[in-house]
Amino acid sequence: MSDLLAGYLADEEALRRIADRSYRHVNHFDKIVLVDSGDPRGYRLTLHAWCPPYSEQELCDELIHDHRFSFWSTILTGRLTSENFARPEPDGAARGPVTAFRQYRYSPEKAGVSTQANFYRFVDEAELEMTGETVEEQGNAYHLEYHRIHRVVLPRESMVCTLVLRGPRERDFSNVYNTSYPSTDTQSANVMFTVEELAGKLRRLRQELLTPGDGRTA
Repeated sequence: MSDLLAGYLADEEALRRIADRSYRHVNHFDKIVLVDSGDPRGYRLTLHAWCPPYSEQELCDELIHDHRFSFWSTILTGRLTSENFARPEPDGAARGPVTAFRQYRYSPEKAGVSTQANFYRFVDEAELEMTGETVEEQGNAYHLEYHRIHRVVLPRESMVCTLVLRGPRERDFSNVYNTSYPSTDTQSANVMFTVEELAGKLRRLRQELLTPGDGRTA
């Protein structure tokens, strides 16, 4: 991975292509798209990097969601902690705390412009129960199906970075759950990284890979 990053850093054209499709995600991680065919039936290879420090407001964000696709993820640096959720079973005993959220149907940005709008259509009130916590150590890999509901716990000290292989799109939307958005449709915008911003992020990640810790401070 270190050699791959070094290759990108030495290739101005590759950096430009990657920067044009990479941005700071609304869920507070850097989404760096290394390979993308542009075909929704194809695969995409991305780096997801959570880089503290975070503000108290960011640490308190709910960030609960599912996906449009299933994916495989390998922990390159740090320790990834996720909280898992599910809809309560009718007439069933709750496995964890049940909380009321607002549910939104998320449709992704349109590609090809520097500022891209993400649309969140309000669906309804929804209850979720927390079903447990998952901890993935540095070097581990895991698979997550598109309909699984979770959130990543933001690291407080050291960088957490994953290499994500996204499978073919399995639906055109994902669901987002929180209590902070209004009970109406809403939207947010992505701003693509500049080449200089991307290069700085790749250099930081490469340094982390060359001087790895044990992931325990994440």
